[in-house]
Amino acid sequence: MRNLLLAFRNVLRHKRKTFAVLLPLIIGLAGLVVFQGFLSEMTRAWRDQSILGGIGYLQVAGTSGYFEDGEFNPYDYPFPQSEQVSKQLAGEPGVKAVFPSTGFVAMAGLGEESTSLLVKAYPIERMYFSPNKGVVKAPSDRFSLGTLQAGNALRPGDRNVLILGQTLARILKAGVGDTVTLMAILPGGQLTGRDFVIGGIFTAPQQDNLFGYTDYDTAVDFTHLSQPPVLDVLLDGVGRVDSVAASLTPRVSFRTWKELSTTYVQVNSLLSNFLTVIRLVILIVTLFILANVMNRVVLERMREWGTLRALGTKKRSILALVILEGSLMGTVGGALGILLGVGMAALINLRGGLSYHQAEQIVQIFVRPGLNSVLINVVPAIFVGGLAAFLPALRAIKLSPSECLRVAA
Repeated sequence: MRNLLLAFRNVLRHKRKTFAVLLPLIIGLAGLVVFQGFLSEMTRAWRDQSILGGIGYLQVAGTSGYFEDGEFNPYDYPFPQSEQVSKQLAGEPGVKAVFPSTGFVAMAGLGEESTSLLVKAYPIERMYFSPNKGVVKAPSDRFSLGTLQAGNALRPGDRNVLILGQTLARILKAGVGDTVTLMAILPGGQLTGRDFVIGGIFTAPQQDNLFGYTDYDTAVDFTHLSQPPVLDVLLDGVGRVDSVAASLTPRVSFRTWKELSTTYVQVNSLLSNFLTVIRLVILIVTLFILANVMNRVVLERMREWGTLRALGTKKRSILALVILEGSLMGTVGGALGILLGVGMAALINLRGGLSYHQAEQIVQIFVRPGLNSVLINVVPAIFVGGLAAFLPALRAIKLSPSECLRVAA
């Protein structure tokens, strides 16, 4: 306790020098806190966008084979227990919606133009297309499938209506209100065809050149499905996934959003490693600065070390005192950096957060540093402060009391 009080006194004795030494650490950690808060919110928004972009928090099928090649080949993967499982899941805490979906591959033709496309089908009340202008606030109980550029989204009662990707519409030279003919091959080689009216045209990155959307009932009638191949589950948060998955009967197969969104998981891991590298660079720079400062401090205070040794203070007490001073400098610098970073984040949020354009929409991201910022930034700073003081502390105890006094003189 005595050493701790002495260390506090020594650190605060030269406030300006201490602050000047710690300034790089403070600024570095403040920037890191803001960047980390922004990045975590951006990845969270991307995660939610991936989940609500069509994969859901959980997908449940009758067999694991569906997840291999059943998304657009539903005929081989009927799910006879779907109704029973849907009712069971609907009663679980945190479940917002459980609904069937299907998909099929088709050829679309309009006049002399034709192209292939992937058609996904959901219940109408579970599909959402955002407007092409303004701030995006998508609902959490529906799939957000893209931005509507023309026409209208599907409305209750619509049948044989197609929401077509913008690139596909350009290939077909199609517009809202045009009628396209879809042809698909059913099991056994049977060919089915039907006219669909284009109700709307949407854009979505890497989607609008492949996909069209229609309502689930139309798709079931068009493909002659007797049972849904899969159930999509929407929850009130990712924290519910494990408990809801654990409630499922072993007779069904399921995949969580992490298993279905491998790209997100990989990129998130890459960004986390990137943050770790930045933090490491800041700490290494701080280590050299503090080591240089502590070395100078030890030399300037040789008389003090000699006096303490002459009065009977043990070597390990002096060693602990110097290391404590370095650790306290790291603690003060880390704490001030965190506080400055949180303050900067609050100021950014008061000004409406950070925004960027996605197509013609404005996406807003708020900077929200988490509690983990304290541990993963302050603890390494304390360690680096103590490490930087270790070698100078050894110098302070190697010399005898008389040698320390002669060096000071």
